[in-house]
Amino acid sequence: VTSLMRAGTCFGTCFERHTLGARSAMAMFSGAARASGKFVRRAAASPQAPVWAVAARASSSGAALQLPFLPPFVEELGNVTIAPIETAKSMHPAFYIDEQYVQVERERIFGTHWFAAAHTAELSTPGDVKVIEVGGTSIIMTCDKDSKIHAFYNVCRHRGARVANKDEKGCKQLVCPYHWWAYRLDGSLKSTPPAATPKERKDLLGLQRVPGLETFAGIVFLNQAPNSVPLLESLGDLPKKLARYDMVNLEHAGKKEYTINGDWKLIAENFVDFYHINAVHPELSKFSRVDDHQPYQGPGQYVGFVTTPLTDSGGPGDSHHFNTFKGLYPVESNAGLFFQIFPNISVTVYPHSVYTLMTFPTQHPGVTKEVLSLLMAPGAKKEEDTEEEYKEKCQKLFDFVANVNDEDVVAIENLQNGLRNARARGLHGEFLPKYDWPIHRFQNMVLQGIRGSTVNEDNMPVLCGAFQRQVTDANEVGRAHAGAPVLVEASDQGAPRASGTLARERP
Repeated sequence: VTSLMRAGTCFGTCFERHTLGARSAMAMFSGAARASGKFVRRAAASPQAPVWAVAARASSSGAALQLPFLPPFVEELGNVTIAPIETAKSMHPAFYIDEQYVQVERERIFGTHWFAAAHTAELSTPGDVKVIEVGGTSIIMTCDKDSKIHAFYNVCRHRGARVANKDEKGCKQLVCPYHWWAYRLDGSLKSTPPAATPKERKDLLGLQRVPGLETFAGIVFLNQAPNSVPLLESLGDLPKKLARYDMVNLEHAGKKEYTINGDWKLIAENFVDFYHINAVHPELSKFSRVDDHQPYQGPGQYVGFVTTPLTDSGGPGDSHHFNTFKGLYPVESNAGLFFQIFPNISVTVYPHSVYTLMTFPTQHPGVTKEVLSLLMAPGAKKEEDTEEEYKEKCQKLFDFVANVNDEDVVAIENLQNGLRNARARGLHGEFLPKYDWPIHRFQNMVLQGIRGSTVNEDNMPVLCGAFQRQVTDANEVGRAHAGAPVLVEASDQGAPRASGTLARERP
């Protein structure tokens, strides 16, 4: 595998942007920024190791960044999924099981695309330290004395030992346990006891920064590629959809960690699969019914839909238990929003709370670390509730959410086992367009992502929903009252007005 990876593919980028931290990562971590380009076939180094290249412009530094070898079967098996949903088939089981593919995916997706790493609430106080593992790469995130967030590779500059092994609060410095090299929380080298190291050399021996770090919706995103496209640019119209939700000041109310015997992509696909709710989630289906789900999708690296209206059912999520986000449109105050932000974070936004699923592939195919977090809207506590009553309500809501996720884990692990059988028989899954369009979109983001591109919107259906139009109308009314020019939501795209339908025609 190593020799195949070294064969590599040359991949350039035409994006120029200042990223936080160093301009380049160590060679073992380097990857290419995303850029669209045409795949061309070059002469292979050997019949067993054909080399694929993307014709794209070089980065601003002029250096060609190396990506690992892309096995030909990725192209061959992926083509039936990168097609309009009416004729497409689901991704081949090999994409969830084969080691050769999984290794390439770790490098090409988590090595070159923005991915979710933490909530800003976890790194909000000086001295906060968080350690994550992403497919064999270990990363330290810190909040320094100036409340600035940093991200570094978990590698001591002396001999390469791991510097940190667990999350911490109130940390003053990072100390390597091997020889006690000490680093400040901004990554700079502080001391090398008992030796005295000149300052000019210390300045060169700080922890290696992850090249890209940006925040959105209270989430810290990282990118291991130098000169990467800005995060917001990749998200399309999603920031506009979340504009009235105060995601920055959310309050943590609970967290649960899982080790799931299932591929990370299956977890994302399960999240956007509302078709399974009746079969897997009997309690959830009481207030989030399958037929109440509508598309809430526009351009960008995400999958989005909405369930409306929400139905009070005597459960801990009923509307009367908490205050809602301030400033929502009336239609938003009775809706649940669901977004899978590519690649690895699932975000559910209710009028009073948010819960997220953050997934990290491990070094082992078919095994994923997942973190479930519940966060409450600012001011969610009812005035008449005591602190203890509010905490009890939050705990009941978290228990409900965790139970739903526990049910999903069983379904995901069963699916992973089934795909092993399907792999042996070369079977592709089938799509039902009415229900499976979110999975089709996500799988296309994956397959285009490993090719160094983004989802091809021309292959995606135009999605039309009544909720989208109601939000657009409310936005137009609000801007008219303010005397500002009316802006039309980008995701409308002149699409037909039928509620909850999929349309193939594009304007």
